[in-house]
Amino acid sequence: MNANKVKNSITTNPLFVIIMLLIGLIIILAIFRSALPFLNLGFGINAHIGELKGSFELEAFNNGVETQPVLVMYYAEWCGHCKRTMPEFKKLIDNYRGDVKIIAIDSEDKENAELVKSQNIKGFPTIRYYPSGLLGSYKEYNGGRTYTDFVEYLGNIKGVPDRMPDQAAPVDSNN
Repeated sequence: MNANKVKNSITTNPLFVIIMLLIGLIIILAIFRSALPFLNLGFGINAHIGELKGSFELEAFNNGVETQPVLVMYYAEWCGHCKRTMPEFKKLIDNYRGDVKIIAIDSEDKENAELVKSQNIKGFPTIRYYPSGLLGSYKEYNGGRTYTDFVEYLGNIKGVPDRMPDQAAPVDSNN
């Protein structure tokens, strides 16, 4: 009878109940996150209990989902085409002042592995325009790989104002 009393006191302890609920939440979110990588519920906890590991992330704005138009270059450090394209894309990142966010994503970085997998990136560089944010539908960019080509492409996107300074070439940082 004394063992039942101890057992009941542990399971009714509020701290025990909270810990069990958190563990259950971590497991549920881990299942949903692996099944639906595009689903970001916006929570974040990293947990390690013995050999069990789980995580989810808390993000305050837009649940971590970018909703503005984005031009993305997925690249790999070892890729020769990426090495030639990156300086031109970097000029675009540094100089473009329009409504499209310009980002380069290192596809080899472990932090980007889930995104790269969910986007089915197979070759490098892969350049895509996402009109409704990074996790929405996209248009493959198959144009030239120069700064001018990128600016021209952005200028031709319907509904995207082109705000390059004086429509001029980028500022040369060597002067």
